[in-house]
Amino acid sequence: MNKSFALTFLFLISGCASVGNSDFSNSAQARKYIDSNITSPEQLIAKYGQPQQIYTKDGQQVYEYRYISVTGIPNGEYTTGARHYNLDYVYVYFDEDILTRVDNVSRHGKYPPEDIFAPYLK
Repeated sequence: MNKSFALTFLFLISGCASVGNSDFSNSAQARKYIDSNITSPEQLIAKYGQPQQIYTKDGQQVYEYRYISVTGIPNGEYTTGARHYNLDYVYVYFDEDILTRVDNVSRHGKYPPEDIFAPYLK
């Protein structure tokens, strides 16, 4: 009993912070599913819930879903606390409620990603 409690406790404090819909933790797989199975904004929202953003680009309505995670526990020193990051975004384009395109962006690496956080680390 003590051993399982200790393992559970270690798992809980091992540190993985995430933001967004975990269905998008593999943006390439989510993109393929949406491209094959979704035809309207209503179906998209029914399957994945409300997107983080809806905006217009090039005359099309874009639904943005994201999943961002950081492993390791930041302890005030982001360069030493967290170890890795994972950014997954899915952009779903509709033209007059008809699916026209699905794009995904995925980045993984050591935390912090220098190109994003460099101004704040000086």
